[in-house]
This record gives sequence, C-alpha cells and structure tokens, in this order.
Amino acid sequence: MAMESHCSLMLFDIAVPRNVDADVNDLPNVYAFNVDDLKAVVAQNQESRRQMAMEAEGILDEEVEAFDLWWRSLETVSTISSLRNKIEAIRAQELEKALSRLGSEFGEKHQEVIEALTRGIVNKILHDPMVQLRAQQDIEARRHAMQTLQTLFNLEPASNSPLS
Repeated sequence: MAMESHCSLMLFDIAVPRNVDADVNDLPNVYAFNVDDLKAVVAQNQESRRQMAMEAEGILDEEVEAFDLWWRSLETVSTISSLRNKIEAIRAQELEKALSRLGSEFGEKHQEVIEALTRGIVNKILHDPMVQLRAQQDIEARRHAMQTLQTLFNLEPASNSPLS
C-alpha cells in the first residue's frame, strides 16, 4: 500500500481479539488505536469533566453566597426608604418656609437653585449611612443598626422584610 507522505492513516481496532497488529504503529504516518486506548481516552475525558464540574460547583457556591448577601441586604430597604422620606419631608418643609420668607420677588431660577442645593445636601448626608447599612454582612449587626436608625430618627418600624 502506497501512501503520500503528508497523509496519515488512523486505524481503530475495536475487535476482541484484535484484528490490527500493534506493529503498524512502526510505519510512518500510521496510527493504530485499540479498545484499551479508547478506554484511556474515555477515562481522561471523564476526569476532565469531573474537574470542570467541580469548578462549576465552586462558581455556583460563590454566586449563591453573593445572592444571599444581596437578598439579606433587602431587609434594609424599608428602613432606608423611611429615613429618606422623613428627611425629604423635613427638607421640603424647611425649603418652603425659607422661600416664603424671601417673598415673591425671589425668582423662579433662584428657587430651583436652592431646591437643587437642598436635595444635594440631603443626598450627600444620607449616602454613607445607607451604603454602610446595606454593606453590613453580619445580620444581627445590620438589624441593630436599622433599629438604631429607627430609634434615632423616630421612624416607623420596618415591616414586610423579605426575610421575615
């Protein structure tokens, strides 16, 4: 049998007993594989899949933990919302008083600037406490911080917590 040098021949011998002599591997560009070779490939593929499954489980564990932290942080939403609403009501009330003292000659443009200024101040004051409250991973510490905020600002107790 004549074969071009750039071609190769692969023989798969799945017969028992074997039909292809192992000596054919000594020929250039001829490769013979038997059932034992195929079993080794299957075992290697199974090990590779097992490793990939373990990696996937690790990724899933990390994502479940991240989701759990996010889910638990949702219990802060009602406290944060109550605090923001109370501070916003105070801001609006005080702004209205200040604008009424300034009188009608105070232009609309000036009112818009003062409105934006007071909103900016409120947002900057509330930003860090809200971020810290959401970021608190220890459940008891987070609940204690929420209770402290509710007490300090005389907020309505949190209801409808997703974890209750």
